[in-house]
Amino acid sequence: MKGIIYTRVSSDEQVKGTSLESQEATCIEYCKSKGITVLKIFREEGESAKTTDRKEFLNALEYCKKNEEKVDAFVVYKLDRFSRNTEAHYHVKAILSKYKVVLHSVTEPIGSDPAGKVFEAMLSAFAEFDNDIRKQRCTNGMIARLQQGVWPWKPPMGYACAHNKKNGSKKIEPDEPDKRTFPIIQNALKEYAKGLYSQAEIAKMLERDGLHEILGKKKISLQLVGIILGRQLPFYAGLLVNPWPSVSGEDRLINGLHKPMISQEEMLDIQQLRAGKKVIYKWNRINPKFPLRRTVLCSTCNHPLTGSAPRGNGGAYNYYHCYKAGCPLKGTFIAKNTVEEDFIEHLESITPTQDFLKIFKATVIDYWKEQGTRFEQQAEQYKIRVAVLDKQRERVFEMGEDGSYSMEEFKERRDEIDSKLATARISYGEARIEQFDIESAVNYATEQINNLPRLWEELDPMIKPRFQKLVFPEGIPYSKETGFRTKKKVKLGCIYELARVSADSVSTDVDPTGFEPVTSSLQMRRSTN
Repeated sequence: MKGIIYTRVSSDEQVKGTSLESQEATCIEYCKSKGITVLKIFREEGESAKTTDRKEFLNALEYCKKNEEKVDAFVVYKLDRFSRNTEAHYHVKAILSKYKVVLHSVTEPIGSDPAGKVFEAMLSAFAEFDNDIRKQRCTNGMIARLQQGVWPWKPPMGYACAHNKKNGSKKIEPDEPDKRTFPIIQNALKEYAKGLYSQAEIAKMLERDGLHEILGKKKISLQLVGIILGRQLPFYAGLLVNPWPSVSGEDRLINGLHKPMISQEEMLDIQQLRAGKKVIYKWNRINPKFPLRRTVLCSTCNHPLTGSAPRGNGGAYNYYHCYKAGCPLKGTFIAKNTVEEDFIEHLESITPTQDFLKIFKATVIDYWKEQGTRFEQQAEQYKIRVAVLDKQRERVFEMGEDGSYSMEEFKERRDEIDSKLATARISYGEARIEQFDIESAVNYATEQINNLPRLWEELDPMIKPRFQKLVFPEGIPYSKETGFRTKKKVKLGCIYELARVSADSVSTDVDPTGFEPVTSSLQMRRSTN
């Protein structure tokens, strides 16, 4: 497959930052994993991201048109990089489909959901939709089995196939080891993990143990060894590779119920031997039992604390501790409950006051209302632009029908208008999106942060580290003697830093115009007080 990449940021600040580079790197990695050769990368800078004449977006569509049947994929980091409106999204997909180009979103599972294809009624036949529904049901069944720890397909070499399909039964039990091939492959994997043998030597080892005779082959090829040490390796380590992982990727590897040949540590050793320092599978570093890991820092060396649960006569005991070599506090254990109770108490101390939240809400709402006029004007301009382009499109078809255009001229002009019209509709949709109920949004946001201890306790353990990163971007030191009290001022997230500055002021009755931006309505309110 061959494709192009389109990246976009919506502000000059992001252009100067790393957003474009991050999007591009992620898209390139996605293309590598999908076997897509990147022909060209289109970068949309911030200054043109919200205009109807997005040059790079139009250039990307024009490139697809001129290279029809050469471009297979249009890859974006996320759908909102070129559209934040459902109608506009499908309009763009229709244009790409005309050029035989498939839209790929790196972070969102588009294209495979049958329900999504229903909205593309002009491009999808009911027969195709029905087939996709059946495929989705089949896929859901396979995902369900994967989540239960059962591999729904034929197992790799070393495991006996139960031939459920031939027997007309559903596969509900894990695959059993094949008595002849299981020990042969297991031995080869364990020997290779030691780093003492090459792949060619492993092939000879498999032949020596008679695997080629069992398989009915003359010899064991290096290609077969590559499959064993590559694609089938996770299964041999007791893991099931999910072909349909969630966006977060947390369920890409699932623990299987079948008997593993090797440990997961041995699997990583094999991967490192084959790929140098690069490890194919990334392990989740979040431990729900110790949510403050990597957030709470050692008060002496400023290194993140880790968590462990050593066992004693009374069972397991949960502790946080520093593990950095050379630190005087290495091996000093602090009870998990003590650290987390102190953390909750500290969250309460930095929770913004009601006085601050009242001023903050008034400032944000007044500023947004002033900007609302600009959004309305933008939306009206885009609406007019869409209407003009619609009329131009009608005129193009009329001139095509009365012979004013040749067929080639008609297609050229039609495609040009379609591209401009798609861009205009996207911009109109974005301008309308900006006009939402800001007061309700701010009320909801402040309601969520007016009780940080309760919010932290109610969060899912897998989400807590992200919340902690928002509140303490650089972490927070903890001492067994003084807790979270430290002479050094800890960096806080933006709104919590504003609240701290407000609390440090001489008066808690802070003039709203003391916060940026200064809005004209707040200035007027100040002059009348």
